[in-house]
Amino acid sequence: MEIAIKIEMISYIPISVAYRKKTGNKVWVKTFTNQRSPDKLITKRSTRLPEGCEIVELGVGSKFEEIYKKKYG
Repeated sequence: MEIAIKIEMISYIPISVAYRKKTGNKVWVKTFTNQRSPDKLITKRSTRLPEGCEIVELGVGSKFEEIYKKKYG
């Protein structure tokens, strides 16, 4: 007897975050598609971004990844 399980990852509206690490001035851009809202990203206890980073900009939508990469990349 064979059972096939299909697991699909739920994809939400992309959330793009432009941030600076504790050391350095380079701005990093990271996009999350598995988050429903940006609330879990901006808390102090979040493990999704490096510890002690400074969030420069945060945008909800697919267009923001392109804008931030052009602006900071």
